[in-house]
Amino acid sequence: ADGIDDPEKRKRSLNAELANGRLAMMAITGMFFQDGLTGSAWGDWSLYTDSPLRAFENELGIQAPVGFFDPLGMSKDGDVGAFKRRRATELKHGRVSMLACMGYIVPEYFKFPGYLAPKADLAFADVPNGLAAISKVPEAGWCQWFAFVGALETNIFASDASRDPGDYANAGRLGLPFADGID
Repeated sequence: ADGIDDPEKRKRSLNAELANGRLAMMAITGMFFQDGLTGSAWGDWSLYTDSPLRAFENELGIQAPVGFFDPLGMSKDGDVGAFKRRRATELKHGRVSMLACMGYIVPEYFKFPGYLAPKADLAFADVPNGLAAISKVPEAGWCQWFAFVGALETNIFASDASRDPGDYANAGRLGLPFADGID
C-alpha cells in the first residue's frame, strides 16, 4: 500500500481529490441549506482576488479561478506545520463530505432490506431521508458509528508527519484500508 509512485500522477490524483472534496463540501452544505437548516449563502469569493493572504500559492490544490483558497487568512503567518495540518483536515473533510453526499442521495433510490434496529422494530424502509433520519436512528446506533469512525481515525487513517497531508499508509485503492495504490 505504497500509493502512487509517479509524482505527476500522484499530484493529478490529489488535485482531483481536493477539487472533488471541495465540491462535495459545498454540495452537502447546499443540501443542508435546502433541507431547512439555514436560509442564507455566505460570501462571494471573487472579491478576494487581490487578497495578500497567499502564503502557500504554489502548494498542491491551488486551482483556477480561485487560486489559493484561504478567505479567512488562516495561513497568512506562513506556518508550514499549521498549513499541513489544515490541508490534511481539508482532505479529510472533503472525503467525509463526498460520502455524506452519497449518503444523502442514495436513500432516495435504494434502501437496504431488513431491520436497522430489530429490537425497536425499525426497518431501513421506515427511516426517512435527509436530516429527518437523524432522530429515527437509535442512540446505540449513533454510538456504534462514533466508535467505528474513532477507530478508523486513530488506527487506519492516523496522520503521519513524514507523509503528505491526507496520504495514509494503510489507505490504498479508493481509500480502502490495506488495498493497493490508487490507479
